[in-house]
Amino acid sequence: MDIIAFKSDMQQSVEDFFEKCFSAVGIPFSPMDRHADIADVERHYMHNGCFWCLFKHDVLIGTIAVRIIDSEQKVLELKRMFVLSEFQGHGYGRLLLEHAIAYAKAQQYHKVLLDTRRQFSAAQHLYRSCGFQEIQQYNDNEHAELFFELIL
Repeated sequence: MDIIAFKSDMQQSVEDFFEKCFSAVGIPFSPMDRHADIADVERHYMHNGCFWCLFKHDVLIGTIAVRIIDSEQKVLELKRMFVLSEFQGHGYGRLLLEHAIAYAKAQQYHKVLLDTRRQFSAAQHLYRSCGFQEIQQYNDNEHAELFFELIL
């Protein structure tokens, strides 16, 4: 099991991964608009946070990212936490989430925010078990239904 920071040669694997993940939950993959950040991970995450890939036996099975949304207040946003459906329920999501939280703490951030959809109930349970609390909407993501924060 390896969690590796994104490198440009992973781009196609990441896009293929998200196409599988979104298809599994009935969301069309739209790299030209709604999912443009996935189509250019380097630009959207690696200069303004970090994007990690979880590999098991050289197969990409999970991702997680953080990006800075307020550098003065030291606030990060958690993004793109996904695990392939066949690997869910084995602790890989928790492993990724704990990795991102450890990064946020090491970089001396004070808060991590995230948004999600109601259909991702297992993820919501994981967020709550790691200390995230539900909050009011903090962004303009029209696809998000729930919002959480973790005070570090």
